[in-house]
Amino acid sequence: MLKRSLLAVSVAALVMVGCKKKDAAADAAPPASEAATQTAPAASADANAAPAAPTPTASAATFDINSYPVSEKPLGEWPYVQLPAGYRFDTDKLGEDTKDLARVPVWTGDALVWVEGKTFETKFYTNDGKTYSKFELGKGIAQSVEALGGKRVSNKIFDESFANAHEEELKSFLKEFDKIDDAYRYYSEGTDTYLIRRADKAIWVVTFLDESNNASMMVAEGPLPVAEAK
Repeated sequence: MLKRSLLAVSVAALVMVGCKKKDAAADAAPPASEAATQTAPAASADANAAPAAPTPTASAATFDINSYPVSEKPLGEWPYVQLPAGYRFDTDKLGEDTKDLARVPVWTGDALVWVEGKTFETKFYTNDGKTYSKFELGKGIAQSVEALGGKRVSNKIFDESFANAHEEELKSFLKEFDKIDDAYRYYSEGTDTYLIRRADKAIWVVTFLDESNNASMMVAEGPLPVAEAK
């Protein structure tokens, strides 16, 4: 009888110990709703995180035509640009170097603007007894453009990375316009771009001049460029 009583007491003690452990574990763990509340802020922070800003691309570069004045000065005969005394185009037949419609690029210093319209391309030569001077020829062309109400847009060409990125785009142009092609080589120096803005059109003048009597020019006349250029 005593053994049975001791056994019953032992069993009861074990049951009480087990209940206490369960109660302790229950007290340590937060309610399910409270646990969800504790983890919610981290998830909310991720949801409200600002998206990464898009990376600007070269195609988003813009050219502001409105920053150039409108000229109403008489243009004279095509191709409008007058050369200083002692210099001449490489042909007396302007029709041979004029295209009624072509598509050519002009470099603004930030982007290529593609012009669809009338073009003229030429090399420069000196008359007999005249010594070539890069400075003289360049100054004369700049003064002629300014007399027509034009302004210089850029005095450099794009870098190697831009040239590589637009190689296919420029390839056909460089094959067709081989007199002015040096003006579009990233390793060249001596490229200038001018703009004569008219009320109804834009006239672009691109020149390439170096020290060794290698000089050329392209004139492109087309519609006013849109705000965004590629």
